[in-house]
Amino acid sequence: MEETKEIVKTDKFGDVTVFVAGDRKLRVFLTVHDIGQNHKSFHRFLLHEDMKAILSKFCIVQITVPGQEDEAETLPNDYKFPTMQEMGTEVIPQVLASLGCKTKDVVGLGVGAGANILCRYAMFSAYDVLGLCLLECSAESAGFLEWGQEKITSLQLNMKGMNPTSESYLIWHHYGNDLGKAKKDNLSEVRGFSDRLYSKFNHQNLARFVNCYMARTNFVDKLKTMKCRVLMVTGSRSAHVKDVERTYSAMDRQNSEILKLDGGDVMEDNPEKLAESMLFFLQGLGLVSSVRSKKMSRGTSLSGTDA
Repeated sequence: MEETKEIVKTDKFGDVTVFVAGDRKLRVFLTVHDIGQNHKSFHRFLLHEDMKAILSKFCIVQITVPGQEDEAETLPNDYKFPTMQEMGTEVIPQVLASLGCKTKDVVGLGVGAGANILCRYAMFSAYDVLGLCLLECSAESAGFLEWGQEKITSLQLNMKGMNPTSESYLIWHHYGNDLGKAKKDNLSEVRGFSDRLYSKFNHQNLARFVNCYMARTNFVDKLKTMKCRVLMVTGSRSAHVKDVERTYSAMDRQNSEILKLDGGDVMEDNPEKLAESMLFFLQGLGLVSSVRSKKMSRGTSLSGTDA
């Protein structure tokens, strides 16, 4: 996937790094990442055979939350880090307008904090968003336990840089409750994630993003106002299953559905099933009607052979 790095200057939040791939005249496929990640966390999934066929029909826009780029410089002390609401209602609209992309019928893919941001964008720009695939999304504010864990994580990141306590929390956040199984099943992925936390991330900037997510406001009571279609996704071992279920229960069932897949990080543990589900979801929106998944194509081939 050939991508172009763009630096978008926003009115209030300085430079935002964006990666764009594909024809800008096509409908936008927008991604927003979670804490402890940046746009690279989507690469393996987006390069999956089924996703490549889907994304050939889109202009892919991947927004990096300020300061979360690989080897980013430390944000100034007086820098006003955007809130989750400001990311959704100010940063995303300004980025899309600046890039000259189509801003109607946007399709979004977000994980964790990124999914929360995309929800806010969809409610703010209700007539611009066609559909969202939201992984591990919570519309609630942080509970007491989560708040405490994230507060400790951000404090230690500021004082020590990346450290075992912060690392363990972020691994749990992404890979779920059964860390022993996660490390056994996804040893190389977990090691790679851990290595990137130590070697690629600016820890002070990461602390600011963790603080931002920790301070998120509750918008459960506004979910029924969302006009776009929503596919909620969670993993069987995810640390966020209950949060996702509560968020889904507050949505308009005519516009939303929930998918539970095996694993903790479903993009890594179950990419083929997630890609197939996204294909069906997008086809339900009237998009990518000519695209067939590898599984569907295999079934057609077998049927032809039997005939």
